[in-house]
Amino acid sequence: MGRDPAEFAAAAAPYVCVRVTDMSQVDVRAIRFDFDLTFVALVMNADGTVYHRYGGRGPNNALEYLSLGSLARLLRDTMADHATYEAQPAPPAAPVPLPAIGLPSLRAKLAQGQRIDCVHCHMVNDAEHAWAVQEKCWQRDDLYVHPDPARIGLQLDCERQEVVHAVAADSPAAKAGLRQGDVLLQLGVQRSVRSFSDVQWALHQAPSGDHTLPVRYRRGEQEHGATLALAAGWKRCLPEEYAWRSYKWNLSPQAGFGGPALGAAEKAKLGLPADKFAFRVAYLVDWGERAHRGRAAAKAGLQKGDVLLAFAGKDDFASVDHFHAFVALTLPAGTDIEIVVLRAGQRQVLHYALPE
Repeated sequence: MGRDPAEFAAAAAPYVCVRVTDMSQVDVRAIRFDFDLTFVALVMNADGTVYHRYGGRGPNNALEYLSLGSLARLLRDTMADHATYEAQPAPPAAPVPLPAIGLPSLRAKLAQGQRIDCVHCHMVNDAEHAWAVQEKCWQRDDLYVHPDPARIGLQLDCERQEVVHAVAADSPAAKAGLRQGDVLLQLGVQRSVRSFSDVQWALHQAPSGDHTLPVRYRRGEQEHGATLALAAGWKRCLPEEYAWRSYKWNLSPQAGFGGPALGAAEKAKLGLPADKFAFRVAYLVDWGERAHRGRAAAKAGLQKGDVLLAFAGKDDFASVDHFHAFVALTLPAGTDIEIVVLRAGQRQVLHYALPE
């Protein structure tokens, strides 16, 4: 995260800092953030009010919006938000606490005698998804959690994350009148915007259907208000943009197999172009609740050690994660899939019905 740690230490001095490395006893009704991330900071009041969230990322670079400098800036700027809030506090209603380990699917594993030494953030996503499916309240668009600001046409400055770096032409942000250099002040439920994650939180809380989202921003010395007009499906993104999210493993269908991408040397040895996608099948999912997926691939003739060259007519995946996201987000279960593999120097074509 670069920069002088003394700057961060000075900015953090007025705060009570708590490091959480296990989500087991964290109240997931009160503490909400993007559980797909590897680092998140919440800046909070002791009464449970969350001023800001920090730690978001774009699809291509996990560190793009992480730096000690931007985090220190957030901590310093939040002191003004804290003073404003303390003048008229409005504590959130206290929900019935629900520690992560109390989520039904995790509780069931404990009841079955399984050992859970630590609850990782992505496990909260998994457990909440399973619960929503069980209660029949999960909808397909719910998978698009914490949308990237790019979905509404905004690119934010990496260091001063409330500042608009660029606006995509014909996007909701452009149509609302936002421009490069504008400073976001408020967006939807987020009363004060100071970070990339604040914008994501406001978008996450907004409905996925037709919707209008209020925004306030500063341009020069003047404050302005506008409305973002969001059409149904606005939260959706391409599989390659979703690929980094571990949430994709909750989705159906799945290929039932996977493995590491080939490097340039391995491709050269096999006579494959260096810029062509390929990965070696290292496993077939033939264990646990989803064993039918790997068995379906094996029945089709797929073997460990095969080199996958194309799947469902597509051979230009950007990564193995992109491959898995493409399957989960675009292909219906039961589709007849053509799999092209290289085995012992020979191309082979296999077919199977994509497993649920």
